Amino acid sequence: MIWLLINLILLVLLGVLGVASWLKTQQPKFAPQLSKLEAVEGWIGIAGLVWGVIILLQWLQVASFVLRYAFITGVISLLMVLVVLTLSLILAMPQLRTLTGNNAFIGNVAQFTAKLAPFKMILGLACLFFALYSLVMTSGVRTL
Repeated sequence: MIWLLINLILLVLLGVLGVASWLKTQQPKFAPQLSKLEAVEGWIGIAGLVWGVIILLQWLQVASFVLRYAFITGVISLLMVLVVLTLSLILAMPQLRTLTGNNAFIGNVAQFTAKLAPFKMILGLACLFFALYSLVMTSGVRTL
């Protein structure tokens, strides 16, 4: 249960950060609250990277079973993990540069991240969708 709660909170935080710039233009009254959240987006991105790697490793452990007996759920779970990792990397990149300095590896990752940056809002919307999907799926599991 705690895993589901952590996953849900992280999906919502990543989703809100992904759409924050658009949301601030549409609803300027949310700008002060979003600015506070954006101040820690690098750390949220790092948390998302760590969480995404953990979930990806767990998914890989059960991939053959899931893809055989619950193919659609397995593919949706993999997509969720990939979206979390991608958006987390975009958000974490400035913080990673601060923590690790500017070396060749970080430079290559930064170039890759720059190519992904235009998809930040789409990834944010996908995170919010997956948060809603997780809520619906877990509430359905409890009622069975």
